[in-house]
Amino acid sequence: MTGFHAQPHALPVVLDSNVWIDILVFDDPRTRPILAALERGTLCALIDARCLNELSRVLDYPQFVQRRVDKAAALATLARLAQQIAPPATTPDARPLPQCKDRDDQKFLELAHAGGAAWLVSKDHAVLKLAKRVARDFGFRIAKPDAFVAACGLAAGEAATA
Repeated sequence: MTGFHAQPHALPVVLDSNVWIDILVFDDPRTRPILAALERGTLCALIDARCLNELSRVLDYPQFVQRRVDKAAALATLARLAQQIAPPATTPDARPLPQCKDRDDQKFLELAHAGGAAWLVSKDHAVLKLAKRVARDFGFRIAKPDAFVAACGLAAGEAATA
């Protein structure tokens, strides 16, 4: 990916596919502050090949094809706003992450943990149920977009520091 421009002290975050869809396709007002912070470079959205492949696959769903979503433009915007990383392999003695009830969402937990994200922003109930345990045991927070925006002061246009 090219074009990524986070500031040196940008807050590292992982956005799940539904949050990216809200940003790239629906222009959801709840995610506009996240988009603005990504564009300012105060947030650093991390993504890996597995998460990018899922988003690419989701953009091919019939409801997006029928809406004439420009998949190439959406993925180009993501490439401009996110930093693609290859998370390091976990060590055999590392404490395992909790297992998400929805196995398809486990990759977001793994990316957030391995990439050193401060937050995982998700709308998925199975992921959100793990928030307290993950914050306590693994040091990153999980929240819905509106709670993330409020916690980081993004709605007021403040720098992401939480």
